[in-house]
Amino acid sequence: MKKVMVWIASTLLSVVAIHSFAQQKSLQCGQWRWDVKTLTDKDGAALLKAQPKAMEFDRILFSMPPRTLDKKSATDKVQPRFPSEKEVLEFTAYITTINITEDDHDFRIVLKSPGSDNTMLGELPNPDCATFSRFPEQRANFKQTWEQLSAIMTRISGDSKPVKVKITGVRFWDAPTGERGANISGLEIHPVLSVIVIPD
Repeated sequence: MKKVMVWIASTLLSVVAIHSFAQQKSLQCGQWRWDVKTLTDKDGAALLKAQPKAMEFDRILFSMPPRTLDKKSATDKVQPRFPSEKEVLEFTAYITTINITEDDHDFRIVLKSPGSDNTMLGELPNPDCATFSRFPEQRANFKQTWEQLSAIMTRISGDSKPVKVKITGVRFWDAPTGERGANISGLEIHPVLSVIVIPD
C-alpha cells in the first residue's frame, strides 16, 4: 500500500511539474504530422464543432489505412489530413494504461475494446505546447480534456483497474511502431476530445 501511495504521489508531481515548467516557458512539442494531430491544420477547427459519429470500438478497427506511413519519411512527416481523418468518432472503451510521453509531452492512453482483446492508442496534445498560443479554441478544449484524463490517471494509479469511458475523438493514422497497445495498422484516436467515465 505504501509503495502504491508513493507511486501515485510521484505521478501527480510529474503532471504538476510539466504544467509548472510550461507556465515559465511554452513547451516545444511534436513535429510528425503535428498540425493534423493537434487540429491546427485547415480542417482542424471544424472538427472541434463536428457532430460525433457513434461507432463500436471493433468496427473502428475495420478502417483500412490509406497507405502505410513511415516515421523516417520526410514526406510522411508533413502528410496532410486524409479523408478518413475528417470525422469525429464516439465510442465506449476501457482505458487500461495512461502516461505522459517524454518527447511530445502528450497524454498517451491504451484503449481496449469492451468486447474483445483489441487495443489502440489514444493521445491528447499537451495544452501548454507553444503551438496553441495561436489556437486558443484548441487549447481550451485540450485543457478541459487534460483535466479529465488527469483524474483517470490518478484513479488507475490507485487501484490498477481499467476505467470504462465514453471517448470522443478524431481518427488518426500514425506510422506503425509495434508499441504496446498500438494497433498494427497505426490507427489511433488523436486527438482525444472528451472522456466521460461510465460506471462499470
